[in-house]
Amino acid sequence: MAVSLYYADILTMNPLSSINHAINNNAVSDAYGVNSGQSNVGNTARVGSSGAKSAESAASELTTKDNTLVLSSRAERAQKIEAMANDFFKGGNFTSAQLPSLIQRLYQDGILSEGQLNRLSSSGFDIPPADNQSLSDFIDEQRSALTNNEEDKKLAEMLDDAKWVMGTMEISQSPLVAQKANRVSSQITELLQSDRPLTDEQRNHYQGIKSLMQLTSMTGDHQQDNGQLNSYLALASRH
Repeated sequence: MAVSLYYADILTMNPLSSINHAINNNAVSDAYGVNSGQSNVGNTARVGSSGAKSAESAASELTTKDNTLVLSSRAERAQKIEAMANDFFKGGNFTSAQLPSLIQRLYQDGILSEGQLNRLSSSGFDIPPADNQSLSDFIDEQRSALTNNEEDKKLAEMLDDAKWVMGTMEISQSPLVAQKANRVSSQITELLQSDRPLTDEQRNHYQGIKSLMQLTSMTGDHQQDNGQLNSYLALASRH
């Protein structure tokens, strides 16, 4: 079932939708003194060296506060990701049945945005039928049954990468983790579309791994967007 069907009610209550992303141009200009008297061409001659120093000091203070706020926001987000990883992935017992709860946690903690959930939904993100076998155990089973032929070697590498990602969820905002998760997701798509014989149970487990990799990849992508958004909000909050 598509993620939008699971979380349509969540999306309608998303507090992010109430944020006005169209920052007022005057507010942005005022924050940097563009609309102040000092920026007026007619008043330029009256601005002495002390005024220039004051402007530089104010600009430096604004930059410092902006950077501090962004860094603080990223640190808080990293703590939430680490807490999520401890709750869901510690011990390697994560199952596809926990995907809905994981999505809800990622959304409620602000790790995934409404826009990202919509992107997942529109890209055909699916939650497979619930299964109580851990994805980690499934990977181990599949891994042990593989041979040394070229096709199996590629599959083994993909399974190893998937398990590595699951073991590093506490730093899933890292570009390396996100990139590897995205690659595994693409490889599983190719596997599910290939002629390789798979049982329905295997397909469901692979779909579960793919969905988890998609979520992890989104977690990494969101870091930059989150930083940019906080910069704008920090600027707007001063007016």
